[in-house]
Amino acid sequence: MAIEARGIQRSAGERLAIVECYAAMFMLGFMISLLGPSLPGLAERTGVTLPQAGFLFTLFSGGSIAATLFVAPLNDRPVRRWTFLLGTLLMAASLYLLSVSRTFLQAGAAIALGGLAMSTGGTVPNALFLDLYRERAGRALNGLHMFAGIGSFIGPLVTAVVYRGGGDYAISYRLASGMMLVVALLWLFARPPLPVRRAEAAAGSDRSWLWPLFFVLSLALLYTGTEQVLAGWLFTYGRDALSMLAPVASVATSLFWGAVLVGRLTAVAALRRLSNVRLVQVCLVLALGGIALILGGRSWPILFWIGVALVGAGFGPIFPTGLVLSSELAPQRSGTVATWFVAAGSLGAMFLPAAAGGLIPLIGVAGSIALSFAPIGLMLLTMHFISARAR
Repeated sequence: MAIEARGIQRSAGERLAIVECYAAMFMLGFMISLLGPSLPGLAERTGVTLPQAGFLFTLFSGGSIAATLFVAPLNDRPVRRWTFLLGTLLMAASLYLLSVSRTFLQAGAAIALGGLAMSTGGTVPNALFLDLYRERAGRALNGLHMFAGIGSFIGPLVTAVVYRGGGDYAISYRLASGMMLVVALLWLFARPPLPVRRAEAAAGSDRSWLWPLFFVLSLALLYTGTEQVLAGWLFTYGRDALSMLAPVASVATSLFWGAVLVGRLTAVAALRRLSNVRLVQVCLVLALGGIALILGGRSWPILFWIGVALVGAGFGPIFPTGLVLSSELAPQRSGTVATWFVAAGSLGAMFLPAAAGGLIPLIGVAGSIALSFAPIGLMLLTMHFISARAR
């Protein structure tokens, strides 16, 4: 779903690189979406409680942040071609290792490796698309991340099919490992474009962009943490609070990611009329309404399904559009800043889901999901400051 300008001719190797970016984002979404439905099975196999298993989110994000410290500057350099290859190979390895883990230590090490791999290879497509599409970056990145939404939608469905067939989550992880390995090997034939050297690079000593960048990175932190709370605990909420069977609860997770996909698809068209800032603000208001409906689902189950769809659709465009907002602040370092944005998101995913899981014994799964009102409200406040600067 490339947003091409007319008259642009690309080589076969460059076209393959674009296709590979879409494939990598699909696999990232597929991989991340498996964790929520597989969490009860992982907890049982490794001998820990469900809230303790929520610490796996923290380890995944910790690995991602550790990699970012090294990878961020490389995304504005030609070597990013090889960081993509390394990252996809590590993701394939981590998925397989997680499928065979029998202890919490083994599972934690495997998932931390997956987070490290995500920031090593999974941030390269963002940098490539910022270089390739520039003026159309908002639409292009929403299109790119739409494929992550497709992967996230399919992942829990695969898990549901496996459960119905009497299997366990390990089968899904092994399938994902094999698919990621194919993506890595095909990259050897790709010829991605070199980083763009913009005229703004001459202004590299200017640091005026750092303060507004703080608000954009705060958006990433709050958004990703809240997204992972919902993606990780919707399955448990449906199973425990609404008495759903495991296959049905898995469908709820897929509905969330499917709505994320629809939201990003809609954003490609909406950004013809709305600014990046206004789009994010509208999406956050939709998400607030969706959370209220999810909680109302304890009395009227249909509200749960409507709320899940509404939150997913609202959340969908926020992350890719936020990537564009971050790159606009420092276009001479777009790859680096975009990677910082991903790292800030990983920081949120490190703490918020684990905190929500830790509070379950005190306030229940419904209470943990209700706490999502707070970070969404803070995101709206953050967007107010960003909007004021844009004016």
